[in-house]
Amino acid sequence: MELVEAPAPGRVPAPHELELARPLYRIDPRGHDFPGEGHALRALGPIVPVELPDPVVAWAVTRRSEADRLLTHPDMRKSPAYWRAYRDGLVPKDWPLLPILTAETMLTQDGEDHARLRQPMQRAFTAHRVEALRGRVEDITGELLDTLAATPPGERVDLRATFAFQLPVRVICELFGVDDDDMRRQLAADTRLLLSSTAPPGERLGAQAGVLGAMARLIASKRALPGADLTTALIREFDRGRLSEDELTGTLFLMLIAGHETTQNLITNAIRRLLQDPGQLSLLLAPGRGEDPWPGVVEESLRYDAPAATTMFLYAARDVTVAGVTVREGEPVMIHTAAIGRDDEAFPHPHAFVADRAGARRHRAFGHGPHHCLGAPLARLEARVALRALFERFTITPGEPLDDVDEVDSLSSNAPVRLLARVQER
Repeated sequence: MELVEAPAPGRVPAPHELELARPLYRIDPRGHDFPGEGHALRALGPIVPVELPDPVVAWAVTRRSEADRLLTHPDMRKSPAYWRAYRDGLVPKDWPLLPILTAETMLTQDGEDHARLRQPMQRAFTAHRVEALRGRVEDITGELLDTLAATPPGERVDLRATFAFQLPVRVICELFGVDDDDMRRQLAADTRLLLSSTAPPGERLGAQAGVLGAMARLIASKRALPGADLTTALIREFDRGRLSEDELTGTLFLMLIAGHETTQNLITNAIRRLLQDPGQLSLLLAPGRGEDPWPGVVEESLRYDAPAATTMFLYAARDVTVAGVTVREGEPVMIHTAAIGRDDEAFPHPHAFVADRAGARRHRAFGHGPHHCLGAPLARLEARVALRALFERFTITPGEPLDDVDEVDSLSSNAPVRLLARVQER
C-alpha cells in the first residue's frame, strides 16, 4: 500500500469514495509538527483515513463541526470492545497507546459503566471544590517562583521542568495523597515513557508495570492509613462494590497521568507564545488594565496549541455517515484536536495567537460531550494562577531560539521538550 502525505491537487477522492483500508496520510509517530499535520489533513477533508504506527489505521477528524457530531453521536463508543481490529488481534500488543486505550477507566467505558466510574471524580472536581484549591495552587506557585528567584543572574533555567511540570504534578499528587517525592518522580518518568511514541517496547512495558506497581502501593498505604484525599475516597467506592480492583487501579492511573501531563503542556505552550510576542505580553501586563486577561490567554493557548494534539479513539457501533464519509462498524476515529483548534471555519485567522481572542473557548482541547475532561476546571485554574504570577514577578528572556526547540516525541502530547530562559525579578 503506497501512502502519500499530501495527494496532488485534484486527486483527493470524494467523501463517499474514502475507505479506511486506503489511508491518504501517514501520521508522524514523533508528533514534531502538529500544526503542519493538521493543516495538511484539513486540506484533505473533514474526515480523513490515516495510518498510524505499526500500522494501525483510523479516521482523523479535522473540523470542529464534524468532531462535535461524532463526539455526541449515539452510535459512537469509547470501549475497545467495539474496535474490530483489536477484537480480531490485528493491533500489535506493544502498540504505544494500547495500555491507555484498554485500561479499565472512564476513558474506555460507555453508558452506565462510564457514569459509574465518572461520578466519584465528578463530585471531586466540581467548580466549587476546584475553586477551594486556589489558595493551595497559589502557595505552590509562590514556592516554585521563590526557587526561580534564587537562580544566579544570567543562568538559564528550563521553565518546563522547573515550573510548568512541578506545579500540576504537586497539585495532583497532593489531591491523591501521594506524599512520597521518590514516587512522584518515578510516576513522572514512567508517564513520559508511556506517552512516548519512540520508546522501545520493553521500556514502555516496564513503565506500565512501574505505574501499576506504584498505584498498588498507594492503595495499600491508604487502606492502612486513610486520609482526606481522592485515593481514600475511591477505595470507599471500591468497598461499596461500585468499583472493581482493576477499575480502582485504572482510575488512579488515568487521573495521575492526565492530572499533570496536559497541564504542564498548557503552561509551557502559553509561556512560549507570550515570549514570542512581547507586544501582546506588554498589553497583558499594562497597569490599570480592568478585566483579568489571563483566562483569555489560557483559552487561546488551548485553542492554538492543544496540549493533547490528538484524542484516541471513538469506535462505530454501527455504520455512521458524517460529511458524506461512512465510518463502518468497528472502525476507530481519532479527533485531531490540533487541527480543530486552527479550523478556519470555526476561528477567524486561526494561525495567529491572539491573547484576547473572542470565542477562543470554543476549542475542543478538553473534548466535548459525555467524555468532556473532568479535570478542565483544575487545569484552567492552575494555568491562570501560574502564568499571571510568573509574568508579573519576572522579566523573562528566551535562552535559545524558541522556534528551533524540538517537540516532545509523542502521538498526542504537544509541547516543546524544554523552555530555556533567563529570569529576573521586576
